[in-house]
Order: sequence, then C-alpha cells, then structure tokens
Amino acid sequence: MKFLVFVLTILFVSVLLTLAIVHDPGYVLIARAPWTIEMRLAVFVAILVAGFAVLYAAVRILIRLWNTPRQVAQWQQRKRTLRAREALVHGLLSLSEGNWEKAEKQLLADIGHSDTSTINYLAAAFVAQAAGNTEKRDEYLAAAHNGAPEYSLATSMAQAQLQLLAHQHEQALATLSQLRTMEPKHARVLALLAQTYRALHDWESLANVVPELRKRKALTPQEIDALELQARRELLMLALPSGATGVLRQAWNAIPPHLRHHPDLVAIYAKHLMTQGATEEAEKLLANAISDSWNEDLVRLYGLVQAADSAAQLETAEGWLASQSDSPMLLLTLGRLTARRKLVAQAREFLEKSILLRGPAEAYRELAALLEQGGEHERALECYRKALDLCDSGGSLPVRSSPGRTNGSRHGNPAGGIGRYGH
Repeated sequence: MKFLVFVLTILFVSVLLTLAIVHDPGYVLIARAPWTIEMRLAVFVAILVAGFAVLYAAVRILIRLWNTPRQVAQWQQRKRTLRAREALVHGLLSLSEGNWEKAEKQLLADIGHSDTSTINYLAAAFVAQAAGNTEKRDEYLAAAHNGAPEYSLATSMAQAQLQLLAHQHEQALATLSQLRTMEPKHARVLALLAQTYRALHDWESLANVVPELRKRKALTPQEIDALELQARRELLMLALPSGATGVLRQAWNAIPPHLRHHPDLVAIYAKHLMTQGATEEAEKLLANAISDSWNEDLVRLYGLVQAADSAAQLETAEGWLASQSDSPMLLLTLGRLTARRKLVAQAREFLEKSILLRGPAEAYRELAALLEQGGEHERALECYRKALDLCDSGGSLPVRSSPGRTNGSRHGNPAGGIGRYGH
C-alpha cells in the first residue's frame, strides 16, 4: 500500500513538472569568459540528476573498496568461529562416546577463535578428569577462569563437582567454602557442601547447614530429612567417657525437637544413658517413646535396662501386652524382666511363647540360661544350639542380659562405650 502511494505521488509530481516545463520551459545560462553555455532547464536538471547519481555511485564504490579488507577479515573470523563451534559439537559428542583423546583434540581445536572458549575448557576439564589426569584438569579449569572471569561461579562449580568425583573432598571443601562466601544463598552450592560434609564425616557442619538447605530448598525434603537424621545419629553415637552425662544431655538437647522422637536416636541416647549409669532416665525415655509409637527395637532395649524399680518396669511392660500380645520382642522383654525378678515360671512361659512366635535368637539364649540355672543342662544345650543356628542364618547374636544380675551391677561398662548393648 505504501509503495502504491509513493508511485502515485511520483507520477503526480512528474505530471506537475511536465506541465510547468511545457508552459514555461525556461533556460539556464552559464557564462565564463570566453565560454558561454545555454540550455533548457529540463536538460540542466537531467544532467544534474545524472551527475549526482554518478558521483554517488563512485563514492559508494570507493567506500566498498576501502572496507573490503575489513569485511574479508570479518568473513574469515566468522568462518573460523563456525569451525570452532563445529569442533565443540564434535568434541562433546566424542566426550559422550567416551573417546577421551579424540574429544580433547576436538575441544581444543581453533579454541583461540571460539566464542565459547569457556565451555570448551570446561568440557576439556571433564575429559581430563575422566582420563584420570587431574593436573590437566586443573590447567583447563584455570584457563576457563582466566579467559572469562565473569563466569567464575560456573567455573568454580564445575571445579567443585570434578573434585568430588575424584574424591578430593578437602579440595572440594575449600572450593565450595569460597563459593559460599561469594554466593551464600546459592542452592546448588549448599547441596554440594552438604555432600562434601557427609563424605568427610563432618557431622556437626552437616547438621549446621541443614536449616539453610531447607530454607533454600536445595534438596528434596526427604533428602534433607535423611541428611539431618544421619548427622544427628552420628553425633549422638560419638563415644563418651564415663561420667559425661551432662555432655550427653547437652548433645541430646541440641537435636531438633521433631527428631527427638525418632526411634533410632532414642535408642542411641538410651544406650548412652545406660552406659553412663543413668538407668532411670533411660527407662523413662524408652517407656515414653514406646507408648507414643510402638517400636520393636526400643522394646528389646527396654528389657536390657537395669532399672532400680524392677517391679514398676515390669508393670509398664505388662501394660503393653494388652495391645501387643503377639509381639515376640515384647515377650522376650517380659521374659528378661520376670527372670530378673526371679519369677522363673513366668519367664519361661514368656520366652517359650516368644520362640513359638519366631522370636529372635536372644529368646533361645535367655531360655537356655534359665534352664541351665534350673539344672536342665541338656535342654539348655539344645537351646544354645538353636540360638547358634539362628545366628548363623541371620546375623550376630547380641549379648544377653544376665537374669541373675543384681541392681548393684547395673552400671555396666564403666569405660563409657556402648558396645555391650550393640548399635
């Protein structure tokens, strides 16, 4: 439409000029002694237009000739850049195929003319890592950083991940610590940092970074929960010297409230309390935990607690029997507690029922001890054999609690370890 208007306008102006020339053609006189030039106005205008066109064309040609070397150089640079991009693509393909030597050559070909040199160097670093050459890897990472300092975050992230892959956890920690200083809220940095702490068994640092992992959603909630639980479990499992009950309670209070009900942590804390001689606290802790949420491992551990008030302890365990009468672990615990109370007949009944319900090898061991005390040596020996058979087919046998042990020896191992109770 615009072109049509333009053409019509030109035609209209041309018609007006033609009519003006026909009506009054006019003339142009150019005089310079000894010459005089006279011509029609229309001819002069035509010559003027033609001259302007020739001059314009000449100037354009001269400009084009002047720019030709620069344009040729640009064309050559574009060609080299295109070749470098093709080399990058082929290098990445060779990398995915596992052809390290070929990939490295392709990635470094024409890298001086590449507009993606940072990517080339990073990919070459991955190739060197895969080939087991960490020195070359570090050279390529340094080249990537020096060539594009503005991309230092990406380069350092790649460096940290490569260090983790190479199990260079201390170096990865140094890299990630520097990254966290630069980008304290970066989710991926926090996730890698948590992975590094876990690999280094730095459980305290891992526990401290968990709140930031949640806040930044660096991992899935399930992954963060697993990391937090592992960190708190490992911290709580650290061996304590005898008489360190205050330190133990301080460690327990440092655990977030929502984890203090987790059976694994309750079990570890209870075992520590038992080795420290705080059996009353251990009994109360386990009783509350079992009442809140039934757990067979905690029930087994409850039977190992040497509480001062063994009658109250037995009464508590019997209270669970109404809802858990078919629990072999509860029956084992009741057998232990009644044996400790010298209620031999009840103890045998509970232990035999636990065995009938396919209870653990410990039930055979406890029953064997009772039979041995009653002089039934052959039956006791048979129970010991069955206990060993169960152990051979399914794990080690935990150390039993002696049914004849008195409260005066309830402190157990004074060295402060938790080996007697197992993990």
